[in-house]
Amino acid sequence: MGTVWSRLRRLGRGPALAVLLSGGAAALATAADRAPSRLPIWSQTSPAGRGLVDQTGAPLDEARFAGRLRLVYIGYTRCPDLCPTALMTMTQALDALPPALLARLVPVMIAADPEHDGPGVLARYLDTFHPAIVAVTGPVAVIDGLTNAFGPPIRRHDGVVDHPADLFLVGPSGTLLGRLPNAITPDVLAATLRAALAS
Repeated sequence: MGTVWSRLRRLGRGPALAVLLSGGAAALATAADRAPSRLPIWSQTSPAGRGLVDQTGAPLDEARFAGRLRLVYIGYTRCPDLCPTALMTMTQALDALPPALLARLVPVMIAADPEHDGPGVLARYLDTFHPAIVAVTGPVAVIDGLTNAFGPPIRRHDGVVDHPADLFLVGPSGTLLGRLPNAITPDVLAATLRAALAS
């Protein structure tokens, strides 16, 4: 990754991020064809966000995320492999960021199985991962309305939850910037976040 990233740095911050998000050096994919340009407002006063809380049970609204980049993952606590792997990748990438950059980022896990993953369950689960990660849970219909903006709908059957496996970068204004594959390495993810935060 070091060689790839040094080449990207020579391009400049804006073009480097464009290369990363277009799938060039880091094999990332854009999400423009899978989601609207703006995501639903996560606000208690709008139908799209009514009833959303974090892992402490505190209500969530857009003000909490305003002005900051978001790294979003949709998952559930009983997931046997994809979710813990993605969250550990996020954790290792976040550990590699300096505090000044980390302060401009909100890593988010949206509960794909909110009927089982209430605030207490999420709080215990996230204890294993980076302390900056904010969980989002709430009524199933509200979660589904929020996650539909990222791609195919969540499907729940026989204790299994089918959900998007990728990570998503969302800009400070709520614009979906890109989709990052679940198999992304911590180093590539950290480099992508640095580029996005520096642009």
